Amino acid sequence: MSVAVAAGLPVILWGAPGTGKTSAVLALGARLGLPVEVVVGSIREPSDFAGLPVLRDGGTWFAPPRWAERLAAAGSGILFLDELTTAPPAVQAAMLRVVLERAVGDLTLPPSVRIVAAANPSEQAADGWDLSAPLANRLIHLDWTVSAASVAEGFTGGFPVPDAAGPAPSAAAVGRARALVGAFLRVRPELVLAVPDGPARAWPSPRTWELTATALACTSALPP
Repeated sequence: MSVAVAAGLPVILWGAPGTGKTSAVLALGARLGLPVEVVVGSIREPSDFAGLPVLRDGGTWFAPPRWAERLAAAGSGILFLDELTTAPPAVQAAMLRVVLERAVGDLTLPPSVRIVAAANPSEQAADGWDLSAPLANRLIHLDWTVSAASVAEGFTGGFPVPDAAGPAPSAAAVGRARALVGAFLRVRPELVLAVPDGPARAWPSPRTWELTATALACTSALPP
């Protein structure tokens, strides 16, 4: 998660309810000194992401919500889309430009605003919905698991805070990562694009391979 946040890649944490996903994101924001805006899709309308149409200067302006204005004013931060699988399809559709382009109505969030989501599997979510394929394809998917030992250690010695990622990758590291992805796809061309027939999490497309190359380059910048 830390690597994705540092690289500006949108990421989603998948895990059972009550396993500390939200706490980890808030702790990471505190460690990085970034404000965290928590937005829960199930209690939002599509206009909270696509903007509310209002008249302005003789034209129509799609006004952003306050959470977007606060992030834009701060210049950086983490937009945390919590409980993503409780968002109905219309709200998920309105999130598409937010996740990919950081566009909230007619406001574009600064590049230094990171996007993190968390979700329970739809069968474990309150009134859950499957994640739509277009939205799933815009995210890096990480499984969030906990063990009995880590929970016991957290209660006795404190729960760990996610580490801050290392420096930005060099141009050479980016080039190597893209070359590796390109070489892999030459060998496995059927994986360039594989649109799922039904509900799915991550699935390959040119967009997700771009995310893969960026993440791979960032991991190469981490200390051994």
